[in-house]
Amino acid sequence: MAVSKKAIKSNGYKLKGSLKKCGFDRWRYFFNGINAASGEERLFFIELMSENPALSFDHAVLPKSEEEEKLDSSDLQAALAGNIEIKAPQKKGVLPSYACVRAGVFGSRPKQLNRFFANSELDWQKRGFGVKACGCAFSDNSLQGVLAITEIESRSFLEWETAAGRMEWNLKYERDFDAPEAFSKNGSHWLAGGLTARFSGMVTLDGQEYAVSPDHSFGYVEKSWGTALPVPFMHVSSSRLTSIFTGKVMKDSGFALEGDFDGRLVASAKFEDEYFGFGPQQKIKKYLCQWSCVRTPVNDGGEELHWSASVNCKKYILDVDVFCPASEMLVKDYWLGDGSLLKVLCGGSGSGEIRLYKQIKKSLELIQHAKILGASCEYGQKDSD
Repeated sequence: MAVSKKAIKSNGYKLKGSLKKCGFDRWRYFFNGINAASGEERLFFIELMSENPALSFDHAVLPKSEEEEKLDSSDLQAALAGNIEIKAPQKKGVLPSYACVRAGVFGSRPKQLNRFFANSELDWQKRGFGVKACGCAFSDNSLQGVLAITEIESRSFLEWETAAGRMEWNLKYERDFDAPEAFSKNGSHWLAGGLTARFSGMVTLDGQEYAVSPDHSFGYVEKSWGTALPVPFMHVSSSRLTSIFTGKVMKDSGFALEGDFDGRLVASAKFEDEYFGFGPQQKIKKYLCQWSCVRTPVNDGGEELHWSASVNCKKYILDVDVFCPASEMLVKDYWLGDGSLLKVLCGGSGSGEIRLYKQIKKSLELIQHAKILGASCEYGQKDSD
């Protein structure tokens, strides 16, 4: 199975009409790289985002006050799990308008580099998807770029929420399979245009080189756009599955959960040659969904967060359980079009299991059961005003 022409077309720039003043467009890429010297394997991410370009086309505007005090990671984890309330001072009446490139790595030493700039610095090609900005280039099959943040920039631009460092990448990628587009009544769109994807090339992070190969990249590519990201926000995805039935790696297999969309998650799962999709625009439209993200008690391995989801219709039940160490997570800030702040707790060390049951009369038959490794897992809530 290959990426459809519709998915390729949908990958283009979407901020037209009313979305110019109240809308976002975001592209995201996840892939594994192996340290050329030590053999350490890590999950990297690269993002491109544009927000409300018509409001301040020539200058980047972020509502956050530069005097805001940073919360430590334990406070953020507690807040996102619903245990405490956090408040972010904001400049009243200021709406965001910016473009941004984010890049970084998950794992035992998570790190994110963020650079914000004016939308006027985005140089779009006329046909297809292609854009250049701030020393970075994005297209339908390649990614090149350098993102360097100095210590002075990291300390001076607190609203960027960025570490200091340097990441450089030169990558080719091929999307093997796409899931149908999903959208909600409030104007959120999501397209897993690379539910399974193969990356190749090199990444250099703070002087350390990482090799990226198609067979071990376990890549994932998605795009989202609209008036705002879903709130609350949940995402779990992985294309690194091992069958518990056979013990073998499941090639060309992967899954993604995104939401919430009108109170439900959209779920896409591909088990080798079989695809199962749950969502308003997919084959299975009528289904029930339960999901949660909670903190687990501290054990010998430290505190973890647990993502769980159960999606069921008359014929199938899809269950996903993923755990991620809290110490290997970071927090990303996303300003929404109305000026509110969405704080998203993110990790790339998720592991767990995925199960697919087939309902036969009053009994259930387990038809797919796989171990999940290297899952991207996210959960976000709005800051309180």
